[in-house]
Amino acid sequence: MKSDKIEYIRFDDLKTGILMGGKPYLLAHGGLSSFQEVRTPLSQIDLLEKLGNQLRYHGNPEASAKDKWESIKEFSNHIRPFFIDLDKISQDTTHLEVFLNPSELALIPFELLLNEKNEPLFIKKNGKQFVLTRNFRREVIRHKGKIPEKPHVLYIHTKPTHKNFLNLPFPDIPHEEHERSLKYALRHWDEKTQLTVLANPTFIDFKAAIFEAAKNDHPYTHIHILAHGSLIFDYSSPSTFEYGIAFHSKESKEEDYKATSAKEIKSFFESLEDKHLPYLVNYMICDGANFTNGFKPDRNPVQATFTAGVPIVIGSQFPLSMKGSNIITKELYKRLFRGDDLRIILGDIRTSLYVKKEAYGHDWISLVSYVELPKNYEFDLLRQKLKRQLLILNSIRDRENPVLKENDDFIGVKTQIEASISTLSQQLSEIENHKSKEEAFLEGAGLLGSAYKRLAEVEFKEANIFENSTIDKQLEYLEEAKNWYKKAVIKNLSHHWSIVQYLSLKTILKGKLNENDMDYWYAARGAAREEIDEAGTQSTWPYGTLIELYLLNHNTSNKQSEKEILEFTNKLVANATKHGKKEHIISTRLQIERYLNWWNGPQFKIEQNTLANKAEFLNKVIFILNEIL
Repeated sequence: MKSDKIEYIRFDDLKTGILMGGKPYLLAHGGLSSFQEVRTPLSQIDLLEKLGNQLRYHGNPEASAKDKWESIKEFSNHIRPFFIDLDKISQDTTHLEVFLNPSELALIPFELLLNEKNEPLFIKKNGKQFVLTRNFRREVIRHKGKIPEKPHVLYIHTKPTHKNFLNLPFPDIPHEEHERSLKYALRHWDEKTQLTVLANPTFIDFKAAIFEAAKNDHPYTHIHILAHGSLIFDYSSPSTFEYGIAFHSKESKEEDYKATSAKEIKSFFESLEDKHLPYLVNYMICDGANFTNGFKPDRNPVQATFTAGVPIVIGSQFPLSMKGSNIITKELYKRLFRGDDLRIILGDIRTSLYVKKEAYGHDWISLVSYVELPKNYEFDLLRQKLKRQLLILNSIRDRENPVLKENDDFIGVKTQIEASISTLSQQLSEIENHKSKEEAFLEGAGLLGSAYKRLAEVEFKEANIFENSTIDKQLEYLEEAKNWYKKAVIKNLSHHWSIVQYLSLKTILKGKLNENDMDYWYAARGAAREEIDEAGTQSTWPYGTLIELYLLNHNTSNKQSEKEILEFTNKLVANATKHGKKEHIISTRLQIERYLNWWNGPQFKIEQNTLANKAEFLNKVIFILNEIL
């Protein structure tokens, strides 16, 4: 996805400001290489009145859909001259990042801009995407924006028993729909460990849950908040009004209830250590990104959270319909957790909201996103996407009696994986000989090896279920996997996991390990032993390496080696159990089962006088690995 950026600049205090008609700003484009002067089209009062009449629940009730659309067209015409001339944007640009450094510019709803055909600018048209995200310069980037390896989601839904600022009860919220969407998005993970649901927490409860997760070194990566926005108005200080979050409260008196302010939200996220900041916070609340008070430096929960260091914050700058919040939640997490590009997801959601605007109203305008993506986002995304696709395959593999051809998850997943493999292979070829990119190459090569091996395993499963021969495809994929592991081995002989994967596939495809292979064998054993010496009882993977190395070497096919392998297995189980790494036990067991149930066929060439070819002994190892599960 090709990104471009524009940036608004003025030369005084950027943290507070009032929108004034005709005020000059510099609009920069092309990495601050091109500047032009632009002037604000409307004053803050004019802007708020126009927006309030059309984009608020208590606006003009007499206005028809046609009237509202005419107002949107008029407003778009007002702010188009303040925006970049689209002719200056490359035709192949699909993402526009707008830096709104002067705080008052956050009030302008750029998301409603229309093109010359009076079509929304930032929705998908004729298959082409054009996505808008917001940003502003921060002094320190606290979270580097690396995509979490595994999502850990905190979902809170909260509704006060007190009345809102209009002295009316807060309506019910669609918390069950949101929970279903989150559980569906997380269905390939262990939902019990990856999703925490808090019903009607106070703000204190909310903070305590996040602090507790951080204390246990298992911080939340994604925080989803379903609540009502509420105007905070203090009669003793009327100039400090703002929109906050209507958390549940234990206050007994109606007059003592107060919504949680943006300042409190900001202070909380600032109090977290950098490593405990979430990757994404999604505020499904009305007016969570509403900025109507230019005197307030902490403008609203969305901007305050982004200012505090969270790299991705999503919210609504106007009222948000409950139906709209449902579709945002469903599409965001379903696609985010399968490895899709966040920018494309946001663009598609806005398009969906617009297409069904009769049901969702102006939600397509309300949706705003403050996003700070790292420079290597697309490479990181590609790796994570492939990992997520492999997770889907693993999930299907582990189900009882999977009907692969009819499974919604499985249909097309192989094609997607092959496309990801092709793209990642091309990127790795470009960095293969760059010393500074060696770490990225090693990880990518290992990931490609795993991907090809998993595709081969799927072909094997299909052959068993549908009784058709897929051996040619299996061998093709395994050969590709072997080649990628070999590339990783050549780059780094201390990476014992890559070496043992290469030796394993070399054995099943070619037979006996030759003299050069044995050099790799000794290098892997030395690296695994060294890691065990350094890490002690923290070690798990090195024991898995030693188990497999001893299974593959005909020189270790004896009673003493059998005893050592069983000792390695017991230590792996003990250490993994002690440190909560059950997945390391499962992964090792699955690998041993491949020798027993897959690679024992006549098409494979495991040497006869190795323990990898002795079913009785392999079952002993599997028995130990199964005991704890």
